[in-house]
Amino acid sequence: MLFVVATPIGNLEDITLRALRVLREADLIAAENSAVAAKLLRHYEITTPTTHYNDRNRERTGPDLLARLAAGQQIALISDAGTPGVSDPGRALVAEAAQVGARVVPIPGPAAPIALWSVSGTPGVDLRLRGFLPRRSAARKQALLEIAEIGLPTTVFESPRRAAACLRELAELLPEAQLVIGRELTKLHEQLWRGSPAEAVAAFPRPRGEFTILIIPPERKPELWSDDDVRQALSEAAAAGSARVDASRAVAAQSGRPRREVYALWPL
Repeated sequence: MLFVVATPIGNLEDITLRALRVLREADLIAAENSAVAAKLLRHYEITTPTTHYNDRNRERTGPDLLARLAAGQQIALISDAGTPGVSDPGRALVAEAAQVGARVVPIPGPAAPIALWSVSGTPGVDLRLRGFLPRRSAARKQALLEIAEIGLPTTVFESPRRAAACLRELAELLPEAQLVIGRELTKLHEQLWRGSPAEAVAAFPRPRGEFTILIIPPERKPELWSDDDVRQALSEAAAAGSARVDASRAVAAQSGRPRREVYALWPL
């Protein structure tokens, strides 16, 4: 079995009893970075052998891990922080393990996007998890424009080296958006901040720590149908036998046009 184990995003107390048991009982821990994992394992006196599994070595390490799973071993997959597979190479191993018939078991726990979402106060239930934004400015701007186009609250990660540039680009491209920023979530210097992109630029002139950013795009105004579009829809409704009043009500709801305007466009 491959256990996908969520580990703390900062505060070492944020780990489940089940996660600790799995880490102790596993034959091997596949960690994004063994040195980072060692801090957690030492804290809880866990002596399970650990190996690296990350973007740089996954093509070399992955086959060995799959062979171990095929031989009946139990492997615990962990990232540097949070839930593996959210924004790290863990998802590749999960997909490969499933393909070879290994049982993949989630051990749920901390995840920075969900932690920030829980304290954002954002209405609605739709949330997109975008992960780390591209490093290059042009690609990052394109990603931000896609967030604006989709129009759903979206959480992204950003490193302190690129956070200032990201906030400036948000102020340029999505000036009317609202942001909820979690800096150093669950750590000693945790900070929760709310405001516009321009205000964020002023609030974080020299960013420090890891940033989780919830981007809430401005509500998009629906694109109104043209007269020709309305006439076409009404003609189709009339051909289907709909009454003028019923058809006008339905088309008005779809087109964003006032019902009286739609009613006046009924085909003679």
